Amino acid sequence: MEYLLTFEIEDEVLKIHGSPEGLKNLGDALEKLIKNTKQGNFDHSHLMEDSNFGLTLEKQSETSEIINHVKIYCWNK
Repeated sequence: MEYLLTFEIEDEVLKIHGSPEGLKNLGDALEKLIKNTKQGNFDHSHLMEDSNFGLTLEKQSETSEIINHVKIYCWNK
């Protein structure tokens, strides 16, 4: 993978670190999730370190904890 994307937690704050390409891929995943969620239902997407949409393994802050699996839900009620 040639881009940076990490989700890290520090003092109850979620921090998202990303290169332009990493943040674009995150945006694309969110748009796809919105598009594929049917009216009256929900859908979800997984972002994991070993998936095709893989998250970066190295944390960007020495004082944070990296999150290796992010699950995003879209509710369409």
